[in-house]
Amino acid sequence: MLYNSCANQLEELNDLLLQLSPQDYSQFSPVFRTSSIGQHVRHILELFECLVSQYDSGEINYDLRKRDLRMEQDPIFALEKIRLIQHQIILPDKDLLLYRDQNQETEGINTTYFRELLYNLEHCVHHQALIRLACHAIPGISISEYFGVAKSTLTFNSRGTVNYH
Repeated sequence: MLYNSCANQLEELNDLLLQLSPQDYSQFSPVFRTSSIGQHVRHILELFECLVSQYDSGEINYDLRKRDLRMEQDPIFALEKIRLIQHQIILPDKDLLLYRDQNQETEGINTTYFRELLYNLEHCVHHQALIRLACHAIPGISISEYFGVAKSTLTFNSRGTVNYH
């Protein structure tokens, strides 16, 4: 179920990227002013990549991500990364240590792969909510009403109250 949720969330991102021009993807958004949609996409994908690439070591450090500028400038490259990540995340749960600085000088925090995958899912939703705001300034972009909306919000709203915040 968790794998499917992550894959579906990434698929929503994929569907959006297919609509964006390279310029709309890579230039600073007038909404963000100091960042682009591509930078938010890169950030989402690199955290997933960190989790997958560091899985075998049993130690996760999101500060050690690559910050690949190509991923924030080239939506086709980002689409390829999405496809790859959707397949790579299917790994068994196991205990991990999470570090919070680049030098791993702090004590590791006990976590699990599934817990970190859930974190990445929620992190993805959060950044998609920001991306959604930027897309409102781009004519002709069609975004699902659920894009960037947390599952807990959707569940709450299904009870009769509509509030996407």
